[in-house]
Amino acid sequence: MTRAAKIDLIRSRPQLSVATLSADIGDQNSALQTLSQNGVNLLHFDVMDGNIWSNITVGSPFVAGLKTDLLKDVHLLIDQPEKHIASFAKAGADLISFSVEYTADIGATLSLISKNDEIVRGVSLNPGTSVDTIQPYLDQIDYVLVLGVGPDTGKASFLDDLPAKIEILRSWKPDLLICVDGAVKKDTIAQIARMKPNFVVSGSAIFDGNDPVENLGAFQSALGT
Repeated sequence: MTRAAKIDLIRSRPQLSVATLSADIGDQNSALQTLSQNGVNLLHFDVMDGNIWSNITVGSPFVAGLKTDLLKDVHLLIDQPEKHIASFAKAGADLISFSVEYTADIGATLSLISKNDEIVRGVSLNPGTSVDTIQPYLDQIDYVLVLGVGPDTGKASFLDDLPAKIEILRSWKPDLLICVDGAVKKDTIAQIARMKPNFVVSGSAIFDGNDPVENLGAFQSALGT
């Protein structure tokens, strides 16, 4: 699927990008089947190495190893993400975003993603990062992932700050895709839906030990899908 076709799919209706690490790690196929059978198009991977965020999650071999028709949405929450763009591209990433705070050259890192013309190009902004940081690079950016939590914010949520960021970004580039990530829960999804994002990331709120199909339905209903 081309980059343009992927963008059109995401834009066609509000989407959920769901992470499955909270599901049974030994039976990821069941989680993938649940998603594909319930209207989910995006599979989210939070890549953390324990340096910026305290967690250590998965690397490119894990991304490559999951066989699925879902679009693989890779979010690099790591220091010097530019060093790892090629490996995740080779692993089959359909979307790649990176934290702008931890790369020395935003434009150069975006150019590395652009080497594969099938990959949708994204950046993510921590709660304290101004949207001005990415304005010079908007012509290279297909989507912006705005975070409701950050690596140093603890349990505090900054969802209330996101509508203003989204409004500015869309005024600069109306066709820019917007994704909301962090603090996405059953009791916040309605608030997030009012921001009209193109897609929303969730994981533990879907695979929370209860019925993931019911959880997906509740989130999709709130988003109007």
